[in-house]
Amino acid sequence: MSLLRLNFLARVLSHTPKLTTPTSTHQLTINRMLSDEVDKAKKAATNNQQEPTIFSKIISKEIPVKIIYEDDQCLSFHDVNPQAPVHVLVIPKKPISQLSKSEDGDSNLLGHLLTTARKVAADLELEDGYRVVINDGVNGAQSVYHLHIHILGGRQMSWPPG
Repeated sequence: MSLLRLNFLARVLSHTPKLTTPTSTHQLTINRMLSDEVDKAKKAATNNQQEPTIFSKIISKEIPVKIIYEDDQCLSFHDVNPQAPVHVLVIPKKPISQLSKSEDGDSNLLGHLLTTARKVAADLELEDGYRVVINDGVNGAQSVYHLHIHILGGRQMSWPPG
């Protein structure tokens, strides 16, 4: 079963009160996938957030990625675990662990990140629309404590998202 189909089923199952216990292999797989992301977020929250993140290593070029866009403030690249046909990240070069930990002085940078997200989406020809997501903290399922913006597109998004 494709990841796209599993994601769709996960959304359906999460809004179906009668299906409280898994009754099939597919439901177990979906539940495990959702649980894995939450577990990653919980583990990341307990780690020392002062340690270099995978994103800081990408910024310093210690970890190679195919960069879509880069300037003096941010860079954008494809997500290694895509959740949509198009799934890219925009990250600031300044180490900000979470949106909720940003400061008023970061306003221009935060605006620049969203402007960059818009430009990257246009470059990727997502003219039919896309979703922009920022996960924040444990309950937001943030698994890397370096602020990042997800751009998801290439398919119809559903609502509610989580």
